[in-house]
Amino acid sequence: MHIDDIKALAKSAHDDAGVRERLFNAMLSGKGKEASNAAWALTHLPKEDTIYINMYRARLVQLAVTTPEVPLRRLSMVLLERLEWGRDDVRTDLLDFCIEHMMIPDEPYGVKALCMKLAYCQCRHYPELCAELKQCLLLMEPSELGAGVKHTRGKILKLL
Repeated sequence: MHIDDIKALAKSAHDDAGVRERLFNAMLSGKGKEASNAAWALTHLPKEDTIYINMYRARLVQLAVTTPEVPLRRLSMVLLERLEWGRDDVRTDLLDFCIEHMMIPDEPYGVKALCMKLAYCQCRHYPELCAELKQCLLLMEPSELGAGVKHTRGKILKLL
């Protein structure tokens, strides 16, 4: 799909709950290009529509940690990153996934950076989790990271 089509689809989803629901269902089906296009459109929803993304939080986490499709994983993580993460929102499956995948050398840079951000969002309320995350980030060799991942790592280390 072309970016103009994606933006038009996002506008339709913003205006119409039925379109929004169909996009979420298509994305959560995990079926190839259709799921990725639906996720891409959903990432273009305006900030005030975060309430709708939150309604699918548990299913988005499940999709992010189980899909073998890298674009769909990245897009579902983009949606998860837009959410508020309170003390009671920690998902150990997502946290474990993020810590593991941010350390995998062959993981795409976009997924690594999102893993770092989501791990921080969940750890920040718990000092012991912050210490564990900090240790993991310090173990990463900066010279082996892309510029964006290196920046994200540095920013999170400053926050910790």
